[in-house]
Amino acid sequence: MTDKLYQIVSRVFNVPASEVSDNSGEETIDGWDSFNVYVLLDEIESAYGIKFNLDETLEIKKVGDFKKLLQKHGVALT
Repeated sequence: MTDKLYQIVSRVFNVPASEVSDNSGEETIDGWDSFNVYVLLDEIESAYGIKFNLDETLEIKKVGDFKKLLQKHGVALT
């Protein structure tokens, strides 16, 4: 499942999936800004069939934060 998340990040930001990690974020991915994070958010919500609330989205600073939120919503990541 982590590979799926990394693939989504890779597609949204047009970077190789091999360069995506839990620490990927504004400092490591060009184009990581509020607009593209919301595009990523929408893609992740669609892919996993969940919906994050506003407070949750404000916590997101890197890919690892998405993983924590997915797990909070019951998505098993391996």
